[in-house]
Amino acid sequence: MSDALESSHAFRRREPDVMPEGQPVFLAGVDGGGTKTTALVADERLTILGEGHSGPSNFLRVGVEVAVTAILEALEDACRRAGLVPANLRALGIGLAGIAHPAHYRRMREALLRALVERLAYGTRDPQQVENIVLTTDAEIALYGATDGQPGVVIISGTGSIAYGVNARGQKARSGGWGPTFGDEGSGYDIARRALTAVASAYDGRMPPTLLTERVCRYFGIESPAELPRVIYGDATSPNIAPLSEVVIQAAREGDAVAREILREAGWELARTAIAVIKRLRLQQEAFRVSYVGGVFSAGELILEPIRQKIREVAPKAELSPPRFPPAVGALKLALARLGLSDRESEAACPLPKLGVR
Repeated sequence: MSDALESSHAFRRREPDVMPEGQPVFLAGVDGGGTKTTALVADERLTILGEGHSGPSNFLRVGVEVAVTAILEALEDACRRAGLVPANLRALGIGLAGIAHPAHYRRMREALLRALVERLAYGTRDPQQVENIVLTTDAEIALYGATDGQPGVVIISGTGSIAYGVNARGQKARSGGWGPTFGDEGSGYDIARRALTAVASAYDGRMPPTLLTERVCRYFGIESPAELPRVIYGDATSPNIAPLSEVVIQAAREGDAVAREILREAGWELARTAIAVIKRLRLQQEAFRVSYVGGVFSAGELILEPIRQKIREVAPKAELSPPRFPPAVGALKLALARLGLSDRESEAACPLPKLGVR
């Protein structure tokens, strides 16, 4: 377990801020992944006042400057829709992909704090605001939102994949999250990679024909699979193929056997990732929630059923169900806890649109 995932920044509580009677409290929650960034602005009752979006903020994939800019743009967008400016915010909860390693965490935190102060004037009027920034991993906010702080496991599968959980004793465990080169099984990237392999194999005659051949060629704007090497390897930086997973999902819905098998195998991989967490937390005989977050789960039962089957073999009392709240609301809840105002939150935050591929 990395120090960042275990960091006290994630759930640290402090004495409530002293605020003038009747003065509203505004806070923001940010969910940053490999494909998009979502920011929410809310009051202390977690009434959503504004929602903002921008591009990817996993700095391991896009670099520090691009990632920081995406976070700031999402925050500004959400504040604008709420009729506020970032300087009005009392606290920030930010969950990002790619910062699980302590060195990555420190690098991103330093760059983000500097940008918040210099580019958004956050904390210039009230230095206490900087102390009220909770920076943690995307897995942490996903878990907190999915289980609402209760024991359970969350499976994240978007651009990458990871499982993260907590038991009744407060012990946490993770599995996966190793990146596309030697991990991220069951992720959007993994599904896309399997699809490209299937198309190449079908073209060679090593595997049966598949609807994916025509769909993948259309996706990349090419005439034949023979052109794939130019598209995939032609530039110094390889394209982000994770969104191709949506093509696989659609082909599976239309009954393509190869696409369905890809999703079934991805589901098994995600189940293994979750089972590793379940075993480490000794939850096999417990009743608990296993939730799922990320664009891959737009496949519905095509991917959920194989996950459900595998998990039931190990933890028969586990319930596979949607998250109670999206990750960005989990980030809001952490920001609220940082202010010591958790008891004032509403029973449910406003419903949000489905989150896309992370």
